[in-house]
Amino acid sequence: MAKLDKNIKTVEAYDKNAQFYADKFDNYGVRVEDIDQALKLNESGSNKVLELGCGNGRDAEYIISKVGIDNYTGIDASAGLIKLARRKIPKGEFHVKDMRSVSYETGTFGIIFCFASVLHLNREELADIIQKCHKWLKIGGILYISTKYGEYKEEKITNLGDEKYYYFYKPEDIEKLCPYKFFVVYKNIQDIKGQSWFEIVLRKI
Repeated sequence: MAKLDKNIKTVEAYDKNAQFYADKFDNYGVRVEDIDQALKLNESGSNKVLELGCGNGRDAEYIISKVGIDNYTGIDASAGLIKLARRKIPKGEFHVKDMRSVSYETGTFGIIFCFASVLHLNREELADIIQKCHKWLKIGGILYISTKYGEYKEEKITNLGDEKYYYFYKPEDIEKLCPYKFFVVYKNIQDIKGQSWFEIVLRKI
């Protein structure tokens, strides 16, 4: 199956069952500590935030409470999830866009969050996104990635009759994709409901 077909199937799965996944995301709770940590580590002088894969806006409300509604932009490929995000935060800036195809000016943001979103990207796509994030960030800005931990592989999961595709990474995989352009300021591996995840925080240099 072509990668494009896999991308479409994954987005369709979220669209068809947006409320189911929104409830699932909300059940995990807001990433308060992660967001606070990113704000603390950001040395760009800008609190302008981009959230790649914002889902139903689970974390957006807290982010906005810290940086202001004019400093937040959330994008997600799922129209169904964005609809729920707009319902949750009517004045928030949310866009139905695939992170693989968006474009921003150099040095636009102080922080870019990728909470459980790059796990749908293969290695080539992830390398491209990291390069783009480096461009979009100001010097001293933070790229915060949280994704599934494991040896690199593709995994197909079927939920509610629909297919979604995931990719597993390790922190060192991320580091290899961005030599000399980012400085690793934090990384951590943890178990969340039986699944190993990791966070890696990169600062633009």
